[in-house]
Amino acid sequence: MKILPDQLESVRLDQTPQTNRGTQSNTAFGDILSDEVAKTSAQTTSSTTSLLPPGGLGTLSALIGTQNVEATGEVTKAESGIMDKVDSVLNKWDQYAQNLQSTSSSSSLKTAYGVLDDIDSAVQDIKSANPNLAQSHPALQGVVSELEAMTVTERIKFNRGDYTAA
Repeated sequence: MKILPDQLESVRLDQTPQTNRGTQSNTAFGDILSDEVAKTSAQTTSSTTSLLPPGGLGTLSALIGTQNVEATGEVTKAESGIMDKVDSVLNKWDQYAQNLQSTSSSSSLKTAYGVLDDIDSAVQDIKSANPNLAQSHPALQGVVSELEAMTVTERIKFNRGDYTAA
């Protein structure tokens, strides 16, 4: 392969911006860092009122309550109903976990699988009863989608044989 001089010139032109990257500006790193820290602290103090408390699905009512109080001033009856259904599903997840912890016999595994079926049907009921959940309540839609994913994952684990009676 022959290298032509005009090809070398194009490569040399591409390398000139790369050599300029290493040059330092007149501003010291400490000054830039202190400016960024000051900006960050100013932003966090102004946005701490809109932050949600830490936690996972256990803070569902706090999440939905904060969102709706800002938008309408109160939680509607439909939202309350959906939150109650989701709370019921979360209680079933607790029951499912307790059944898996006591896998001393195959009967507890059968009970756990029955609870998993109940969870699946409850999630499907929530989805079918509220087809426009994503548009009206995106936070609730996210929770319902996550519950559905967890249910499918646990069903796959169960059918694969991850849980066995001791």
